Amino acid sequence: MSDRHDHGVAAVPADGHRHRTLPPMQTRSTERSVKAGARIPTVLLLTILLALCYILLPTPKASAEPMAGRNVQAATDQVKDNNQAKLAIRSSTPVVSASSGYTVTLAVTNTSNGSLAPGRLTASTNNLYTFNSRIDMQTWAEGGSRIPTPNLLAEQSVGAIQPGQSLEVTLSAPADNDQLKAMTTWGAKPVLLAYRSGPGTDTGNGKPQASVGTFLTRSPDGLATAQTPALEVSMVLPLTTTGWTVDHSALHHLMTGERTDKKNAGNAAANGGDKGRNNDPAQSSAPSRTTGTTDDSQTTPDPDASQSLVLSDRAQKQQKDQSQLLNRHPQLGTVAEPTYLGTFGTMPRVDAGMQPSAFDMSSYAVQEEARYASAGVKPADWSADKAGSQLRRAMGQTDRTPPIYAWQGKRPWSMDSLTQARRQGYGTVVAPEGMDINAGSSAHTGKYTVPTEAGNITILSGQQELSNLAQGQPTSTKAAGEQTPAGQTARFMAQSAFYQMEQPYAERVLLVCFGTNQDTTAADALMTAVEHAPWLKLSGLGSLDQAEPYQSGEAAKAAVNQSGPSDGQHKESGLSGSLDSLTASRQDIARFSEAILASPSQTRSTPSASGKSDAQALARQDADLAAHRSDDPRSWLSEVTGLHDSLALHTLACTDKAGGLADTARALADQLLNGIQIKPSESVTVVSETATMPVTVSNTLPYPVSARVSAKTDSMEIVTTRTADTVIPAHSEAQVTFTVRVATAGQADAEISLVDRQGRPFSQTRTTRINSHLRLSDMSGLVIVAAALLFGALGLWRQFHRTKDPDE
Repeated sequence: MSDRHDHGVAAVPADGHRHRTLPPMQTRSTERSVKAGARIPTVLLLTILLALCYILLPTPKASAEPMAGRNVQAATDQVKDNNQAKLAIRSSTPVVSASSGYTVTLAVTNTSNGSLAPGRLTASTNNLYTFNSRIDMQTWAEGGSRIPTPNLLAEQSVGAIQPGQSLEVTLSAPADNDQLKAMTTWGAKPVLLAYRSGPGTDTGNGKPQASVGTFLTRSPDGLATAQTPALEVSMVLPLTTTGWTVDHSALHHLMTGERTDKKNAGNAAANGGDKGRNNDPAQSSAPSRTTGTTDDSQTTPDPDASQSLVLSDRAQKQQKDQSQLLNRHPQLGTVAEPTYLGTFGTMPRVDAGMQPSAFDMSSYAVQEEARYASAGVKPADWSADKAGSQLRRAMGQTDRTPPIYAWQGKRPWSMDSLTQARRQGYGTVVAPEGMDINAGSSAHTGKYTVPTEAGNITILSGQQELSNLAQGQPTSTKAAGEQTPAGQTARFMAQSAFYQMEQPYAERVLLVCFGTNQDTTAADALMTAVEHAPWLKLSGLGSLDQAEPYQSGEAAKAAVNQSGPSDGQHKESGLSGSLDSLTASRQDIARFSEAILASPSQTRSTPSASGKSDAQALARQDADLAAHRSDDPRSWLSEVTGLHDSLALHTLACTDKAGGLADTARALADQLLNGIQIKPSESVTVVSETATMPVTVSNTLPYPVSARVSAKTDSMEIVTTRTADTVIPAHSEAQVTFTVRVATAGQADAEISLVDRQGRPFSQTRTTRINSHLRLSDMSGLVIVAAALLFGALGLWRQFHRTKDPDE
């Protein structure tokens, strides 16, 4: 290259300057200038040639460290996969110790339309990397990080996968794995799981068909690191359920009065001193099935816990799983809903109670209080005093009551809802999803003391990221490795280790809340991992209660205002619809009481309507129950109303999937109104101007009812009398008669309906066909016939005696 430049410089003096003689110094300066001017285009040319070679020539394959290049590139391409396959973490080792090793099981699913050739699945990490910010952790989880993972932990070949097929593959690195032994610091480490198929699989140069970023957490076990205090954590499981349903057999007994009749009969026998009837099974139905009490001295059932509410089969299985979970993990705290707690066969460990029926208190301030009252829910139904009495009865205790907390509903706590909770006697509320709106804030004690108009109230706030992961929610929809419980557990342990390392000597108590409909299998796996994590220390709710609040006064009040939307921003359509449905059904029950149920005067004026003189009771073989039935139906109707209000309280719970109970409450009111029915009748045939049409009305309810039967036809020539009043005895029938008047032969449909004392229709409408075959059999008919004969005879006489015209 230098020879070429020298030759170019020597040629320059041969140009038109040959006749000019330069001094020696000027000659050397000129030569240097000429050389510099000649190098510039040459360097540019060489730069362009090198760039073209870099672009056009193939990249040489790495031979010395294939896995290093493979995993650095894979870490860069997490979000650039071919979308031909999908990886899901089924299980992994969330806490890696000196003797545990690392194992991860993945499901590899072919999401393409074609077959995937045999490939390879790898797990790699960076044993020297330690996360130093939560942003880096989140970016890695979402697949947007460029953290290299050059250290191969394990790899496994994968066979061909057909479209839609899924294969489970397990990768294992033993405890003596060199890469695991090379980890000299404890904490969260990045793990890249990559799947490659087809060409380049063995060399690692093929683009991954799928990859996910997850975490492993190296414990301090066996490492020469400084010992720092463990981070204190309270893990809490709410004991409540969405699986309430109605026992149809018990509901039938309630609506027919059999349960009330048996209870009164049993009480009458007890008052009569007949001790031999104490074993009568009729008496065993007195205690409420939902309270779980076995106190025989309590003969009056709790009006707020109906015997007709029971757990579904799925809820009973969940209850069994919850009991086993609590037995396996004694340090798992509980906050129990009293009604649900009463259904346990063996009483579980209870650290605190919550509001009755898990009523959604945080949404209460969104709606008007009158709407809840119209739906059958009063403030006293979910007060702290009511929760305490129900909790003592469920636990069979009278001297000691665990603390009562208000569990957050579907909305964040607001100042209005906190004030309402304080007025109802709650000194502490729980915010299971946390109150930290700033994702970058450090983990701190989850306790706030907030001043309200009704007094100070304490908020126990769950740590947001950890609680969401515990409840089965990924930190982001982009976090592909957190879409399964195993991936969420791995992130939970990594995140908790980061929090401990972030402030290793700070005294904090974090609250982690499980969900109200928690997957017990995932909770079991997470609790097991937490118990084996030396950087975490499990403590009860008492430690959090006694800890110093993180914020108090106006600072805590500001945190509440920032953590959720204001109550006036919007009103949930689901809550509003449930309130409307419950209000309508409760109004129908009140309407039945006021305008359909027979009054005492109506009952006395109709001898057959008296329960004690029901002649059909002998035929029904329930004369004994009818004789002991109270003359006052208010007690029975109070039970029906209590069941409706219990359904309403459970409908408005903070748990998911509770809205279906509103349909059950609606069906309860319909069963009352539809207990009075018009029995279908055959068509009526009329052969004269007037006839009678009998209508039979039945009553399946245990008390007499009054109704007005209305009939209306669709013809002007065939009509009936409009209404007929009647009183139908309990479990009996009554018949009314309508007069039918016809003016011509033909057909008409009579619409027969029931109307209450206020003129509003109820129950089903029946239609009866009226056929009119009018015959002239009375005096008017004879007059018409005689006139016709007379005119006929006159016409014949005129025809024979008529004088013809001449031109005719």
